[in-house]
Amino acid sequence: HFFDTAHGRLEELLHRTSNLLAHMTHQTALVVGPRGESATVRSVQVVGLGGHHATVVAVMSNGVVESETIEFAVEASELRLAAATAHLAQNLVGSTLDQATSVPPTGDDELDSLCNAACAALSSTPGDESVFVGGASSMAQAFDTVETVRSVLHTLEQQYVLVSLVRDVLHRGLSVAIGAEHGVEPLAACSVVVRPIVVDGEHVGTVGVLGPTRMDY
Repeated sequence: HFFDTAHGRLEELLHRTSNLLAHMTHQTALVVGPRGESATVRSVQVVGLGGHHATVVAVMSNGVVESETIEFAVEASELRLAAATAHLAQNLVGSTLDQATSVPPTGDDELDSLCNAACAALSSTPGDESVFVGGASSMAQAFDTVETVRSVLHTLEQQYVLVSLVRDVLHRGLSVAIGAEHGVEPLAACSVVVRPIVVDGEHVGTVGVLGPTRMDY
């Protein structure tokens, strides 16, 4: 029912999924989003914000929506914003954000400046996986010692560590890593259960549960 009625940006869906899983399991839930580095632009649009500002919005092939605010020297009309959208779409659709550094000049200096600003904003977007953690507070009741709780909660704030943990467990062909088996020393009192999210044969993310080693596997 949750997924049948879920709408909106992928980031919001993943965040809500982590909270749902945490509520169902009474443990800490980890949801790792898709990597952005190999995703290609599906559509792009420049939306005016008034004055000298606009937002460039790119919908990626992995479902992620990237949006960045840009600033330009001369106030742009709706007609010029539409022209920028058309020129960017013609040249960026099918490209990765790493490739979206520039588009061919149009001969219109103001339009080219607007398009270049949009490209610069998109190409600077980080392509690493995002991690959504739900139910982290459950760790406070999971352990007896304050130091263990503090160490676990501090580690849960480090996105790179969580991505590395999940990636390493899957790389070793495991779905469960108990205690120190996962190799992250500050989480030695915890176990993790992970499963890849596969769509049309492509690994687009990971979902997992983190809890004390005594948890109900």
